[in-house]
Amino acid sequence: MPKEEIIGYIRRVKEAIPNIPVGCVDTYYQFYENPDLTDACDIILANCYPFWEGCHIDHSLQYLQKMYQITLEAARGKTVIITETGWPNQGESYTSSAQPSQSNAMKYFTTVNNWSQQKAVGLFYFSSFDESWKVHHEGDVGQRWGLWDKNEKLKYS
Repeated sequence: MPKEEIIGYIRRVKEAIPNIPVGCVDTYYQFYENPDLTDACDIILANCYPFWEGCHIDHSLQYLQKMYQITLEAARGKTVIITETGWPNQGESYTSSAQPSQSNAMKYFTTVNNWSQQKAVGLFYFSSFDESWKVHHEGDVGQRWGLWDKNEKLKYS
């Protein structure tokens, strides 16, 4: 959807239900690259995936913090919530650095959630369940982000 159309919808919602914070969800850098989109939002809802940017698991928290900092600077005082972040537990490697595995997925989950609680950063972890339909869009790694598998069986003990 073109940016101008998104901004138009944001304005329509703000007019229809005043006194409710309105924003849109996009990748973190979109708010930096599009200050008019950021200006239209009352709240900034950013997706941040170190995995998709080829980050090694050992540097993933620092990378996420950098993504968050970029978004905070673009937000200019508005509330920022990380609306999606996660790490896949299986699938083809995206890069030689970003490796999907059970241990990397759990390490990322634990590290990121500890950081968000310690720093009071609003964060939604992606995803609760594997989404097998994503294999057509993101390959086999795209369907393996859940804490539970597609049959609702917890993957970690």
